[in-house]
Amino acid sequence: MSRGKDYNKAMNNIKVTDAFKVLQDPIRVRIIEMLRFDQERRVFLPDTLEAKDGFCPEDILNILQAEDIHISNTKLSYHLKELRKNEMIFLAKEGKRNFYLFNQNGLRPILNWMNRIHK
Repeated sequence: MSRGKDYNKAMNNIKVTDAFKVLQDPIRVRIIEMLRFDQERRVFLPDTLEAKDGFCPEDILNILQAEDIHISNTKLSYHLKELRKNEMIFLAKEGKRNFYLFNQNGLRPILNWMNRIHK
């Protein structure tokens, strides 16, 4: 039994609303921008190709603090968890260090929705 077109639309709409919910926090938006555009500001550089463009949490915190955005490690972990849960970022583990990378496909639900309603 197929769930049909209406079910697929509902699931896509849930993905869109979830993406907007995760992006309503300005710190999360800044983290995405950082992972995408601020490569030269990293201090801790990964050794593997998988984590090549990634940021470790220490770098993210340092950059945020330099921009007068002061959050705790716990709060950063929460933001990173929310971004990962919504597939906006990837986690690449390298030994004991974690590196976070921007996932270009994470914004796909919003882009597809915008293209659909713009027509």
